Amino acid sequence: MSQKILLSVIIPAYNVEDTIARCVDSVLRQDVAGMELIIVDDGSTDATPSLCDAYTANPAVTVVHTVNGGLSVARNNGIERARGELITFVDSDDYLADNTYGRLVDIATAHPDYDIIEFPVVKEDGTTELFRTALTDTVYTDMAQYWTDGRAYAHSYACNKVYRRRLFDEVRFPRGRKFEDAATLPLLLRHARAVRTVTTGLYHYTFNRNGITARADAKALRQLLDAHRPLIGDSRLRAYKGFADYYYNVLNIQISLYTVSGDDADIVLPTLPYRQNTKLRLLHILGMRNLCRLFRLVYHLTGRQ
Repeated sequence: MSQKILLSVIIPAYNVEDTIARCVDSVLRQDVAGMELIIVDDGSTDATPSLCDAYTANPAVTVVHTVNGGLSVARNNGIERARGELITFVDSDDYLADNTYGRLVDIATAHPDYDIIEFPVVKEDGTTELFRTALTDTVYTDMAQYWTDGRAYAHSYACNKVYRRRLFDEVRFPRGRKFEDAATLPLLLRHARAVRTVTTGLYHYTFNRNGITARADAKALRQLLDAHRPLIGDSRLRAYKGFADYYYNVLNIQISLYTVSGDDADIVLPTLPYRQNTKLRLLHILGMRNLCRLFRLVYHLTGRQ
């Protein structure tokens, strides 16, 4: 009798010949019985396809070769092939700490109502640690509270979470969109009964200073702001104390967009009555348009926002 698949790990890979082995090896070292690994080669033109194929000697590994469609399409291809009750993702230039997935699968098995389990992530630039999430052992049954008080918006990464596969019955990552994680997590939360955040395990996120997150253009920032605008308008979220900090976070996205584009048509964020810091107090003195113009001027004079 074949072993039941508990966890499907999906790795999209595109031209990552220098990092794919570290990534895949970190997954295969995980202490999980009943794990499958699906590597989606997204039309790579370097040695990535052959490096991935070498892993198919392991019966737990499936490699799929597709034409290049981007990260979201590659993830969606993996979702279509996943057989596990649980799904997670790893980006091919990142890697996992040992003994990460085993504990998460145990928690998910013991608590079938936990639809998402989030674990810590550390952002690294080469050998330098830039940021580490400060999660607590908490169960959220109110998704609005998780998003605001739990600051899920600040770590909406797809890859530091284990999901029930059923959450993806009606949800896929958006094709051709930047910051796809920020657009997708709110959709998944609509179907989630409970989210558990834990302090165990670790996802190593390798930050690329030339990547989309670090060097976002106006189109990418518009898409990011568009992902947050419906949530800013959601009265259920405004009931939570953490919403004020969330609004400030989105205000910074608005300012960044205008700094890049200089187009008044991009000023779309409403002014809400929060004044917890200098920038928000300036907002109420200057108004949204003048605040954006001020910070754009500061950026062009100093190179800093």
